[in-house]
Amino acid sequence: MRQRVHWSDLPALVLFVALAGVVLLQFVSRYVLNDSVAWTEEIARYLLITSAYFGSLIAIRRGGHVFLEITFRRTSDDNVKALALLSELSVVVFHVVLVVLAVRLAFVADRRMISIDLPKSIVYAVVAVALLAATIVAVHRLLQRARMAPADIRRAIEESAAGEGAE
Repeated sequence: MRQRVHWSDLPALVLFVALAGVVLLQFVSRYVLNDSVAWTEEIARYLLITSAYFGSLIAIRRGGHVFLEITFRRTSDDNVKALALLSELSVVVFHVVLVVLAVRLAFVADRRMISIDLPKSIVYAVVAVALLAATIVAVHRLLQRARMAPADIRRAIEESAAGEGAE
């Protein structure tokens, strides 16, 4: 089955393509031209960091964050909704804390990148944006789970575990 690219996947896709381009440029300049471009290693590092955080947005939207699936399978239908809400709430709280820390770091970071004269706070700000978007998606998932019946929650979790995804 062919999956369409969701609009929230685009930042991660763009960053990943940019990362691939920078790494290709680094490889060609170093091993083919024998004259390495100085800024490629540092920029590739920052692109990897930011693409990872936007990738976490994709994982949260699809329900792919880490949780103990066996707990949901072993619990009764009476408890599955409370357990799912607790799980989703912990994801929201975790991301809220990360957003606060990333924003604070972006405001206090005064160092500059080594190879390009730009502040490192740009990277932290992009990470904060990715985390904020992930937090919004996590809140949306929490509200969705709150409206679902316990049997529907169990079915959604089992479909997600089977690889069908909870789009």
